[in-house]
Amino acid sequence: MTALRKRVKAPCAADLVEESPSGLKDDGVVHGWEVGVLADLNFVALTGFSTREPALRQKSSGQIKAEFSFEVDRPFLRANGEPVSDLFLVDAWQEMGEWVMENVSSGTRLMIVGTLNKESYNSHGSREHMTIVKAKYIRKTSGQLSDTAGALDGLKGDSWSSELLLDACEIIKEAIRDSDAPATLDSPKVADKS
Repeated sequence: MTALRKRVKAPCAADLVEESPSGLKDDGVVHGWEVGVLADLNFVALTGFSTREPALRQKSSGQIKAEFSFEVDRPFLRANGEPVSDLFLVDAWQEMGEWVMENVSSGTRLMIVGTLNKESYNSHGSREHMTIVKAKYIRKTSGQLSDTAGALDGLKGDSWSSELLLDACEIIKEAIRDSDAPATLDSPKVADKS
């Protein structure tokens, strides 16, 4: 696929790049910098644990999905010392859904890579919306993966440097590489590494 190029002017963190031949200046603004755009990207990587047993659903088309809730701890605490977390609904389709039904229970630690999808439904006469994680890759994790991700103190910040982002991507890459069965985003597979 040939990369499309468009001119963009967007703010960026001043500490990302001090000087750049691409047009970044120390005021933190991109000046006439051309960015190659292949396509829009919808990608999410999460580590956390399931908070309930998965439920199996079957669509009228015959496709099956496993659905479960998933909690992700944020890398900081409230002022009173209590942990902060986010709760997601996760859908895993077909073979991955079958694997989830056999291997995931409340409290199972997982790494999930997928997409965020907005779905809507009618409830009491009004239209409700929710964001769902559509899993494309799932593997069991130990506390070791979470401990490594937690070591990146910069994740607590409101913005991330390119170096921190690359470190986080490297953790994801290593976790996938270390799994027993390889997976690709265009051919979903499941890896079980307890």
